[in-house]
Amino acid sequence: MQRRFSLFLCTLALFVICGCAAHQNHQGRQDTHNIRVQTASVNGVHLGYRVTGSGPPLLLIMGYAGTMDVWDPSMVAELAKERTVILFDNRGMGYSSINNTPLSIELMASDAVALLNALGIKRADIMGWSMGSVIAQEIALNHPDKVDKLVLYATAVDLAPVKAALDRMGSLSQKQFMAQLFPDTWKNLHPDIFSNLPVPAIAPSPEVIQRQYKAVTNWRGTRDRLASLNKDTLVIVGQADRITPPDQALAAVNLIKGAWLVRFKGAGHWLMYQAGEDMALTIERFLDAQENLLLDF
Repeated sequence: MQRRFSLFLCTLALFVICGCAAHQNHQGRQDTHNIRVQTASVNGVHLGYRVTGSGPPLLLIMGYAGTMDVWDPSMVAELAKERTVILFDNRGMGYSSINNTPLSIELMASDAVALLNALGIKRADIMGWSMGSVIAQEIALNHPDKVDKLVLYATAVDLAPVKAALDRMGSLSQKQFMAQLFPDTWKNLHPDIFSNLPVPAIAPSPEVIQRQYKAVTNWRGTRDRLASLNKDTLVIVGQADRITPPDQALAAVNLIKGAWLVRFKGAGHWLMYQAGEDMALTIERFLDAQENLLLDF
C-alpha cells in the first residue's frame, strides 16, 4: 500500500506540473525557458536559478514537486517589469542537485537564504506557492533579516489539511484527479485549459518527490509561531482551493498582524494559471504600498 501511494504521489506531481496550466490570454507571454540558467553552490548542493527583470529583488519559491519552469510566464513577465525576479529549483528538482541530508522544510528554507547570500542580496521580498509558501514562512520566522515583504500564495499554517488533501487524492483515478485541478465553472468556460502547458525542461525524480512528501508531512506547522511574525504580508488564495483550503489563508491573516488577504472567486490551487497577470498586479500593488504611516512624520 505504501509503495502504491508513493507511486501515486509521483504520478500526481507529473500531472500537476505537466498538465495543469492554462491562461486566458497568451499574447506577449515570456517563456521562462529562454532565461539563462545559472548555478550557485549552497549547503552542499548546487541550486539552479534564473534571474529576469531589474529593480528590487523578489525571490519566488516553487511548491511541491514543481520546478521553476512552471511558474506562469505572464505573471513572471509582469513582475519583472519593475523587479529583479529570481526563480530557482528546490534541491533535487530541475537543475538543482541533492545530497543525502534528510530533506525538510527548514532545510529548503536555509537553501533559499543561502542562495540570496550567494547572489549578494542582503534582503528581498519573498513569495512562495503552496509548499513554497510554507518555506517562505520558515524563512521569515527564522531569518527575518533576509525578508522585506512576504507573499503567501495558497498557504497553510497547519499540516493536517494538507496531508489530508494528499491522502484524499491518493484514492482518485487520473481522470478524477485531472477533473479537480480547476473549478468546474471556470474550466467549462475555458475548454482549452490543458492545451498550453508550462512543461519542465527536466522531469522530476520520483525519489525526490517522495522525499519532498516526507518533508511536508514532517513539518510542524506555524500556527503557534505566526503571531511573532513582524513582516508586511500578503496572503492570496483561490476561493475554490481544494489543496490548501481558504480557511488556512484566513488563519494566517488572523495570526499575522496587518496582513492583507486577497481571495479570488472561481479560482483553485492553480490560480496563477487562471489569472497570472491579475495576480501579478495585486502583488505589485502590495509590494509598492507604504503601510507604516509613522514613516511620514
